[in-house]
Amino acid sequence: MTADRSLLVSLDSVSYAYEEELVVSDVTLEVAPGELMSIVGPSGSGKTTLLKLLAGTLEPLSGHANRSSTLKIGYVPQVETVNWYFPITVDEVVLLASPARRFGIRYGMEERRRAHLLLHELGIGHLEHRHIRELSGGQQQRVFLARALMAEPNLLLLDEPVAGVDVKTRQDVLAILRSQTDEGVAAVLTTHDLNGVAAHLPHVVCLNRTIIATGPPGPTLVPDVLFETFGAEMELIEHHGHPIVIDKHPYQPSEDRTRSADGNSG
Repeated sequence: MTADRSLLVSLDSVSYAYEEELVVSDVTLEVAPGELMSIVGPSGSGKTTLLKLLAGTLEPLSGHANRSSTLKIGYVPQVETVNWYFPITVDEVVLLASPARRFGIRYGMEERRRAHLLLHELGIGHLEHRHIRELSGGQQQRVFLARALMAEPNLLLLDEPVAGVDVKTRQDVLAILRSQTDEGVAAVLTTHDLNGVAAHLPHVVCLNRTIIATGPPGPTLVPDVLFETFGAEMELIEHHGHPIVIDKHPYQPSEDRTRSADGNSG
């Protein structure tokens, strides 16, 4: 594949293994400026590994990864991977991603002002001097989103950014991502939340070690694809043009058993 200068990242037939166990296999994926993409799949399907391959923190076992020379990444990790007892305050976490820090320059008033504004835009400005362990899960997610934005990225990579948060936080995070993509920043996030997140984003990637399907949620989140991705039968209904995924009940009592339970058996 010839590198496309208009793309931020492209993966061409990429595979990756941990100790000879293949966790990502033959993945081809492109991320363009302004892209808003969700990667869905079960635990162990390779979602976090795929983010790291996009970021360049992992190099492919086979295949090729091409990245724009102008690529700047902001990364939001899963909250459970963070040491919340590390002695650091909210504003200090955000300042860690300051572009000045990359060049060994001491934080100035401009950097502190920008961190302050980001935290206020995310609704947690009043917490900027708190220790990070004192925050709720939703507040913690907002802190790390602020840190990612502090890096002035053109690609945001977010690993389960709305896992375990309340509906308001989820809606706020998605609104922030949409505003960023409207300005040309690309955002790729992993999620287990098919209905609250994936069905409402313009591009979804169904992953189970390899890409099962990719495209807009309507034609992509269909029963056959979901079964191949998650290994479970699911049903779909449509609500205001969005697909809603429903777990298919594994046990449906037969008509004869129902009549017997009602005492109407012949």
